[in-house]
Amino acid sequence: MKQKVKSGIKIYVFLVLYLSVATIIYTLYINKSNQDFHLLGKLIIGGIAYLMLGFTYANAIHKKGFIIGIVVGILHFFLIELIYFLCKGIFQFEVLPFFINVLLAAVGGMLGVNIKKLF
Repeated sequence: MKQKVKSGIKIYVFLVLYLSVATIIYTLYINKSNQDFHLLGKLIIGGIAYLMLGFTYANAIHKKGFIIGIVVGILHFFLIELIYFLCKGIFQFEVLPFFINVLLAAVGGMLGVNIKKLF
């Protein structure tokens, strides 16, 4: 049980560090240019996050990386959409970013299973 808690803490510390760096870059870009990212920029930043998300979870569990990546990708996508809905009151579901992010989480899951256990 202790190992699972330590693994979960490592995963979220790693992801919070990435999200902090990505958020700083995103806010600096918005401050300097006074415009939002294009869809491609959002997909790149979000895609890297989903790739790392699938990688970390599959690496921690070390079984069935493709399925773990898909499940984690779907759960986190809808969790983020729920948080956005609760903050803004708008529910936006776009199919293309959803499939791209979930596919990248699945790829990250496959990579995480095939690499030595880090988390």
